[in-house]
Amino acid sequence: MSPPDQHRRASGQPRRDAGGRGAVLAAVVDVLLTDGFEGVSIRRVATRAGVSIGAVQHHFPTKDAMLEAAMEHASEVVAEDVRAALAAPGPPAERLRAVVAALVGARPDQRPATVLWVARLARAEVHPPAAQRHAEEWGFLEQLLDDLLAAALPALAAAPRAQEAAALLALADGLAVAVAREPARMPPGRALAVAAAHLDRLLAG
Repeated sequence: MSPPDQHRRASGQPRRDAGGRGAVLAAVVDVLLTDGFEGVSIRRVATRAGVSIGAVQHHFPTKDAMLEAAMEHASEVVAEDVRAALAAPGPPAERLRAVVAALVGARPDQRPATVLWVARLARAEVHPPAAQRHAEEWGFLEQLLDDLLAAALPALAAAPRAQEAAALLALADGLAVAVAREPARMPPGRALAVAAAHLDRLLAG
């Protein structure tokens, strides 16, 4: 995945280059966020982007192509947040905390990517390529957490470390979904506190 541009890092949305691919992709993301998969159509995206149907089809000839581009956008946003967390200064335990916080997606600008991530998971039930991509990326993140745990807790054996990595990913994933879908029950501050408390126990053990 290529790093997102500065605007995308700041807003969680594709760059809106008037009439170009970025503007159309931003409209696809907007429609997905407001109307779900069933609401995505070339006509609706064209209306949202303020361009012709032909302009949409020039960049994304099918609904599948639009959905794939939106899912790729979500992946790039998450990847950029993880890269930034890995670059954080401090010992391995602090980088682990930063990566988990990035995966929780508690910042407002992370919500679109989280919602798209959840949408792709639903799509994976009926779309094998989406299922394969989701499995690959989740496998990568689980291995990344395993590596961070190995650096932060060198005495932890491989088998329990792998279980802890899987648990951390599941925790971060569940909290991200709750923040995006149930903000009254799970506001961002509470989600980060839950993740931090789990890491406190893990790193103290």
